[in-house]
Amino acid sequence: MNGLECPRCGAVRIVKNGHAHTGKQRYLCRICGHQFTLNHIRHPVTPEQVTLVDRLLCERISHRGICRVVGVSRSWFRRHLKQLGRSVPHEFEAELPSAKKV
Repeated sequence: MNGLECPRCGAVRIVKNGHAHTGKQRYLCRICGHQFTLNHIRHPVTPEQVTLVDRLLCERISHRGICRVVGVSRSWFRRHLKQLGRSVPHEFEAELPSAKKV
C-alpha cells in the first residue's frame, strides 16, 4: 500500500493511525493489529541513573518526584521496583525470646 511493513508480522497492509504524543505518525497493521511508529528511539536508563534511583528510594521522596528528578519514566520505575521486590528475601526467621514462667 504505502511501502511500509509491520515490524511484528511483516505484512504490508499498513494504515495511518493518528500521532504519538511526540508528534510522530503512528501506524496500524491491519493483519495483526500491531501499532508502531517509524524510527522509534528508545533512551536506555544508565547505570548511574539506576544507582541514583536506588539511593533516592532510601529518602522520603515520592515515586513521581524520583522519576521527575532522575528523568526516568514511571513505567520503568514500576518495573524496577518489582525487580527489587523479587530480589529481597521475604522469609524472616527470628527466634522469639522464651517467656519466663513464674
